[in-house]
Amino acid sequence: MTGKIVVVLKAVIIHQGRILILKRSGSDEVGAGGWETAGGNLEFGEDLDTALIREIKEEAGIHASIDRLLFATTFFTDPGRQIVLLSYLCRTDEPRVTLSHEHDEYRWATKSELVQYLPEAIISDFTKHGVFALPELI
Repeated sequence: MTGKIVVVLKAVIIHQGRILILKRSGSDEVGAGGWETAGGNLEFGEDLDTALIREIKEEAGIHASIDRLLFATTFFTDPGRQIVLLSYLCRTDEPRVTLSHEHDEYRWATKSELVQYLPEAIISDFTKHGVFALPELI
């Protein structure tokens, strides 16, 4: 069997001690109505930083700077499709978000709000990889 590997880049964007989370459109075919961080697929030929900055701009309409890689993980969405997920710590001075058609809502969330809104898989990764322990989070 031949499988497919997809590289996904995600941004843990911090502004004034809070992290930007986005609610997927209710009509989305994957994860409709769920909350997530900004990001998306690496396109062929792109370098990692360029792809992540592009995805942030497309999904949230803001410019963010990339600080560092927070963690990398992998999982299967089905037996023939594996995701390699790279999550980066990013920062912005722009609080006003302009959403793309992919998302219906956004929130600058505190640590306690992240636990309320994000799915268990993301909470688990954030806990395992120390995202909740970042000193700048409120």
